[in-house]
Amino acid sequence: MFQAFLSENEEIYRIYFYTAPMWPVDDIKSTLKKRSKKDQKKFESWLSTSNGRNYTKKVQISNNFLKSIVKEDYVALRLGKLNFRGLKSNSYPDFVQKEVDMLFGLDISHIAYLHLADKVMLFSKDTDVVPAMKVARTNGMEVVLPVFEEDDYISEKLVKHCDIFRKRSLLKIYTKNILV
Repeated sequence: MFQAFLSENEEIYRIYFYTAPMWPVDDIKSTLKKRSKKDQKKFESWLSTSNGRNYTKKVQISNNFLKSIVKEDYVALRLGKLNFRGLKSNSYPDFVQKEVDMLFGLDISHIAYLHLADKVMLFSKDTDVVPAMKVARTNGMEVVLPVFEEDDYISEKLVKHCDIFRKRSLLKIYTKNILV
């Protein structure tokens, strides 16, 4: 997918992947034990539903993905943390991601200040990356914002602070890679 957004004369310096690992069910259960019995029962009941079983599968898929992505060439995985805030009204675990924006900003600043690359391509819809985009631009880097043609919304803040706006069709990228 990343290659589809590169121009002919561009090459990848490094792919930084930012996320926070999902909490396994056992970690949620042990945290809930320190809280209310009512929440424990709600969560246990929710786990027996299809949404609960899907959550467990998502954790496993996510963890397997993170283990495999670090083995790829030129990939650096940056992990933040999830803070558990409790259960949502539908008993789904409620988390907030921490440290990811800071890790992102530090990496972009480091690359920009040391002139390790002349462009940065940001796959993000989060406007919290705007300060890092500004640091990159003020230090002479071009900021490329890749978007999918199928996407119906991209923040004007992100568009405003990028140098190059590249649209590609996700369907075409997917089809091309499946047929290869």
